[in-house]
Order: sequence, then structure tokens, then C-alpha cells
Amino acid sequence: MTTTTTNLLTISLGAALGAYLFPLLSPSLPNLNLNPFSPPASSSPLLPSYTCPPHNYTTTLISLSPLLIHITNFIPHHEASHLIALSDPLLTPSPQHGSAATAQTRTSWSAPLPDSDPVTHCILSRASSFLGTLLSPGRDEIGPSQIVRYLPGQKFDPHTDWFPQPRVDEKDIETGRKRMYNRIATIFAVLQANHTGGGETWFPKVEAITPQERWEGNPEERIWRVHEEGGLAFKAVAGNALFWVNIGQNGAGDPKTVHAGLPVEGGVKYGMNIWPRVFFGPDA
Repeated sequence: MTTTTTNLLTISLGAALGAYLFPLLSPSLPNLNLNPFSPPASSSPLLPSYTCPPHNYTTTLISLSPLLIHITNFIPHHEASHLIALSDPLLTPSPQHGSAATAQTRTSWSAPLPDSDPVTHCILSRASSFLGTLLSPGRDEIGPSQIVRYLPGQKFDPHTDWFPQPRVDEKDIETGRKRMYNRIATIFAVLQANHTGGGETWFPKVEAITPQERWEGNPEERIWRVHEEGGLAFKAVAGNALFWVNIGQNGAGDPKTVHAGLPVEGGVKYGMNIWPRVFFGPDA
């Protein structure tokens, strides 16, 4: 099922699904980079100059409901190393969200990635190109990104990335602009996976289109496994990413996108969260 991004477009998913999936799966087609990012003129403290490399990742379509795609080689090693070095001094205990959140719900550490960093801009441009027409130009945004670190025993219990009620951006509060946003989708990329076990991303309510156990090859090379409590658990592999759509066409959050970061067993795991935003309201 794994193929290049361009070849993945040839999969026939039916007329209705085709119109929805087509723009999401091809970063290589022209005119789909609706939220382009140009590296800023100011230099990075770690990289005096940086040129965005061409897209060379591949994708695997995992599920249609919710739409879930595995991306191989989304972030090269040198970019991941740069982001880790850049963010390590900024890390603080990850914030808690939702009425059920407690100090033990999410025990990782995290930090926002600076918008001025050229490597961050390259990755967000890559993500924007991948999203295709999911975001409306002039209205929606790729949104800020976040780095997260898991040490032994740290985890993030089952949760969703969409908000039950749309939120107001801080800059809109300051200016009085009347619009709200929600996280239309998520891209979670693994930057480093130097741990002895655990650390998987688990989707309890997701089933694969074709069970991977039917595939031939070495079980150790499989992208995911069927979790003991149901759903799919994806191995943390440096450079790889997962993309899923959080919000349905009716505007409501999809409960099937509930997921968890399973505890790391020795070592460390770094990841990067990208949450594209769609905006609502009279000023959107």
C-alpha cells in the first residue's frame, strides 16, 4: 500500500471520496501550496543559512474514517536535530487542557517552536503543501507548531486534538477581531526515538483498511500493530509522521480521532505537533 505521494493519487476511492482526498495526498502537484512559508531574512542561531530540501516523503493510507495517513521520511535527521537543540532550553511541563485533565494525564514536556526559525518555516511549508486545499487561502492558517519530549514513564493519556468549543486566537483578543478557530487536522512527526520500548501513538477507535498482519515481510518492520485493547498502535520512528483529520464536514469533532502517547520505556522520544486551523465567524 505504501507508494510515493504522486502515485497514491491513482488509488480509486470512489467519486465522493476522491474529491475530498485528492488535494491532501499530493504535495508535488503545482498550485497546491496555499500557505507558503519563506524562510525569514534573519539567520538561525544554529543554522546561519538554510535551503528547504525538496519533498521526498512517501505515504500510506491507513484509514478512511477517520482519514489517517502514515508519512515516511517527513522530517530529515538534520532538521530534527536542529529543532531539538533549539527547543531544549525552552521546554516546560506540557499544558493541560479539558475538564478531565489532571497533572497525571499528560506528563511530557513541551515548547512552542519560534516562528522566526528557518527550519521550522521549511517544515510548516512542507506541511502546508501536503494539506493541499484543506485550508482556505486568506482565511485559514497552518498554525503554530510545538515540540514535545517524553522521558521514561512519561505519556499522554487518550485525548482528542479538536476543541469541543472553537477558540479565539490571542492576537484576535488583542485586536477585537471576531473570529474563532478549531484544529481541522493534526500532523504529529517523530523527531527522535532513542528509547528501549513503548512510546507508540495509539488510536483506540481506528481500524486499518487492510489489516497489516496480512502483509508479507518482517513483523519488526511493520508500521503499526493491533493494540491489546483495540485500535492501532504506531511505532515511533524518527522522521516519520501521522496525519489525521479532526473535524468532519459537519463541523463537529470526530470522536474516532481519540489517541494517546503511550509511556516511553527508557531513553527519550521527541515529537513535533502541527495543528492547522480553520476559522469561523464574521471576520474570518
